[in-house]
Amino acid sequence: MSWDLTQVRAVAEQWEKACRAGQSGPIVDLLSDDAVVWYNFEQVDHDREAYRAILDASYKSFRNPQYRDFRVMHHPGGFVEQATLEGETDNGVVSTPFLIVATVKDDKITRLDEYFDSTVMRQQG
Repeated sequence: MSWDLTQVRAVAEQWEKACRAGQSGPIVDLLSDDAVVWYNFEQVDHDREAYRAILDASYKSFRNPQYRDFRVMHHPGGFVEQATLEGETDNGVVSTPFLIVATVKDDKITRLDEYFDSTVMRQQG
């Protein structure tokens, strides 16, 4: 059976562009109204507005984000993104591997599961 991944690819490309721009508005606009965002280090579901607040706070403390070794894999239900995220903080440059599992439906992301290397995060406080 073959799947048309055109819709998923388009959302994934928009997601990557929005993330690289470093602005929370375009990122949150890609989420459905009832989207859920989950992080491995909190294990709490966040809605769109909570996610916007998290992004806004992170852009203040994590500046000039760069994606290294970026990889994305599309599948019929969404996409998986893997990379190393580097950025400048008040304590110097931080580099952390991460993985995002995105569920896509009707041109919107309905769920994001974000996994960051918690070892690096603990070291940086």
